[in-house]
Amino acid sequence: MTKEEQGKYYIKDYELDPMPPYSNYPDWLVKAMHYKPLIGRDGGIPEKDIAATAFMLDPGTYYGAHAHMRPEIYIILSGTAECEWGDETFTAGPGTVTYCPPNMSHAMRVTSSEPVRAIIVNWAPEGNQEYFETGAYMLDEEA
Repeated sequence: MTKEEQGKYYIKDYELDPMPPYSNYPDWLVKAMHYKPLIGRDGGIPEKDIAATAFMLDPGTYYGAHAHMRPEIYIILSGTAECEWGDETFTAGPGTVTYCPPNMSHAMRVTSSEPVRAIIVNWAPEGNQEYFETGAYMLDEEA
C-alpha cells in the first residue's frame, strides 16, 4: 500500500474509496463503483467551479442510463466499456475522452475483464453553483 501524498496543487498515490449511497442508484450499482474526489468541493484540492474525480467501475457492471444537470467529461484510463451517450453508441477504452452535456442520458457497460478506470471532470458553467447542487439520477431504476 502506498502512502497518499498531497500538496497545495497535487495529489498522488491515492486509493479509491467505496462509493457511498447515492441518489436513486440501486445498492448493487453503488457497490460496483469506487471513487476519490481529487479537485472540487469535496476534493483534496479545493475549487468551487470544477470537480475532478478518480472513478472505477467493476468488470461486468452495467451503469444504466442516468443524467445530471452539470456537464461532464470522462477520460478513460484503462478497461473498456460499451457506451450510450445520447443517441450515439461507441466503445470506450484507454485514451477515449467523452463529453456529456447537461441533462443528456448516458450509460456504460464494462466489457473488459478489468475495471474501467477514468477521471471524471464536471464544472459549473459561468460559475453557476446550481450545477453542483443537484446530483445525478438514474433514468431507469430497474437497470
